[in-house]
Amino acid sequence: MASASPLTLPGMERFPFTPDYGAQQQAQPRILKAQFGDGYAQRAEDGLRASLQRWALQFNTRRKVEADAIDAFLAAHRGVLPFEFVAPTSAWAITAFRFGTGDGARTQFLLERPLAAGAAELVPATGWGVPPVLFMDGAPLAAGADYVLSSSGLVTFAVPPAAGAVLTFSGAGERVLRVVCESWSNSVKGFNAHDVSAEFHEVAG
Repeated sequence: MASASPLTLPGMERFPFTPDYGAQQQAQPRILKAQFGDGYAQRAEDGLRASLQRWALQFNTRRKVEADAIDAFLAAHRGVLPFEFVAPTSAWAITAFRFGTGDGARTQFLLERPLAAGAAELVPATGWGVPPVLFMDGAPLAAGADYVLSSSGLVTFAVPPAAGAVLTFSGAGERVLRVVCESWSNSVKGFNAHDVSAEFHEVAG
């Protein structure tokens, strides 16, 4: 099994297998519902994390040794022990990516990255294991002294970057979920060819 990355929670294993493309994600909100006699209903979120994810995953045409390893990993967690799962296509890595230009007055900027390699659409750069490194005109900045970085990707500079100063960052991240797997199947498709299906449920915590 691959060694744990910096994002791995202490004492928690990470699922080391990569599912096929086409993984299905579904939201699973937890709702408290009170039904009244006149047909009206009152709904409220159940807990601080009321919207959890559910993933339907396929591992098709895998060699028997890999299919058995997937089965053994899931069986060892028995449907009750949570483990880490990296959401498909959520991993990202950036080198010297520009996130702003100083104007001498503005102190807050948002770290954003391309949605995918070569894409024009930008999304917040979050989910890092080690905080990104920030640069101003190519010179590295000191976290805590030159700026403060929040988990949402918001950068707050102690002193407004000078007008025209080019702001860049380098880093990597991924979206890691805490999940359990309550059901899975292993089908023999042919000689040394197995199809494995599994459903992962995100859990709070």
